Amino acid sequence: MVDQIPREEFHARLERTRRLTAERGLDGLLVIGRSFYDRTGDLAYLTNHFPPFPTTVFSGTQRGLGHSLLVLPVAGAPVLVIDGRAYRRELVVIEEVRADTDLARGVVAALRDRGLGAGRVGLVGEDIIPLALYRALTEALPALELRGADEVVRAQRVVKSPAEQDLLRRAASVADVGLRAALGRIRPGTTEAGVCAAGIAAAMEAGADFIRYLRVHSGPYSSYGSRWPQATSRVIEEGELVTLDIIGAVRGYQFDVLRTAVAGGADGEQRRLLGAVARALEAAVAAARPGAPCGDLVRLANGLLEEAGYGAHARTFMGHGIGLETVEDPYLTPDVTTRLAPGMVLCIEPGVYIPGWGGASIEQEVIVTEGAPDVITPTPVGVG
Repeated sequence: MVDQIPREEFHARLERTRRLTAERGLDGLLVIGRSFYDRTGDLAYLTNHFPPFPTTVFSGTQRGLGHSLLVLPVAGAPVLVIDGRAYRRELVVIEEVRADTDLARGVVAALRDRGLGAGRVGLVGEDIIPLALYRALTEALPALELRGADEVVRAQRVVKSPAEQDLLRRAASVADVGLRAALGRIRPGTTEAGVCAAGIAAAMEAGADFIRYLRVHSGPYSSYGSRWPQATSRVIEEGELVTLDIIGAVRGYQFDVLRTAVAGGADGEQRRLLGAVARALEAAVAAARPGAPCGDLVRLANGLLEEAGYGAHARTFMGHGIGLETVEDPYLTPDVTTRLAPGMVLCIEPGVYIPGWGGASIEQEVIVTEGAPDVITPTPVGVG
């Protein structure tokens, strides 16, 4: 099993990206990423750099902490501009790395040095670039023509290489360790926080880079789908539904796995609900084959939930791609017509949430192959 993506693969990504950039009539790319547990995918895909610091307020000379940007000319050496903090030199594949606590200042200098100060430059990450940073760049370089170019990089990221798939398998195995530990703590009288702590500790010991969160929602809160904070001091009672959703990463590649259990014995209605969700999941996973439109998986799963009497409370958001970020393209919603292709990695998660009573969702990570879908999440699916 690989420990890191080979450097040769990064070099191939960079060269492919240069070619795609030139085909769009651009002189280069400006690629932004945020801190390691947030939106770092585009930047990490090309550089193997994960900004280590959380994003912070722009103030004084500290303007851009938690962000980094890659200046990638079509012709010429790339420059990685980081936020002034330490970075992993042995991992980063870009030779020239510049640190500046004022990122706009550093990026302006890099663009000028590469002859792009007045060029046509594609911006990858226009959905995450801070307005303060964007304004500073365009004011300092009025002749710079920034054009949205997210797809130059993101379209490449949709299909995972064999090395990426291997790391995603490894990440899923770490999630399994965390979930099993958390599931083992679910019993009447235990708090949500206690379950959460057990799962996070086990996953970190198993090799996680970090755990973004392990959501533990019990009783009526299991019907929320998501809730802040991730877990509370609420005591779990006998017969309550408990949903667990663990999200984190291993070597930069993410995991996102959800399970639902019952504290103590499940009653008949709970077993019926969990069985219906499990059957919907099984059908959606089986349908995750090359050429299938994403929306078909959602309609198939929710059709089964409708037949079981849960249609009014079934989720229409039923999953997403996963890789260097937790939520990537393609989305699994009824309106998405994107067709699946071998190498895509999906989180498939049908669910039912009944307000005031409880909810259930089960999530599998699946690699689309030429043949049958490959489920890489080993955590058992059961009622607990």
